[in-house]
Amino acid sequence: MADNFVANAGSGGSTFAAEDIGGALHPRIKLSYGMADVTPADAWTPTTMLISGASTNGTVIKASPGTLGFIYALNKNAAIRYLKLYNSTTVTVGSTTQLAALAIPGSTTGGGFVLAIPGGIAFSTGICIGLTTGSASGDSGAVAADEIYVWLGYI
Repeated sequence: MADNFVANAGSGGSTFAAEDIGGALHPRIKLSYGMADVTPADAWTPTTMLISGASTNGTVIKASPGTLGFIYALNKNAAIRYLKLYNSTTVTVGSTTQLAALAIPGSTTGGGFVLAIPGGIAFSTGICIGLTTGSASGDSGAVAADEIYVWLGYI
């Protein structure tokens, strides 16, 4: 039996979902993450894990519009490294205009961050990333092989 209620019942108002708790109706609330009307099949899909090579690791994650939902980044170097985000279908780190440069804390035992983005970041063109030793837009300092690990969730 549904515990729904009708707003403005006398005038044919909308029906809302409710939960009967101790004889009182409490509205049910649906939390939404990412794009509107996302179905379970559209849930954030992690990419194959990216392990840095000895380069700037310019990588096309999605060559069409998409939404980035989470980032997990690990840095095994003692120095800060940077994960760069690009709204593009191709990337040349150091010359493609970056959307953001996210600092990945350094630690020889593994520093990093987890960033959940509840509404997601919309990329109108495509989702690309790069890894560098500096934060400046034109920086193209290569990171070392096997020092950065990145996972991304996107739709």
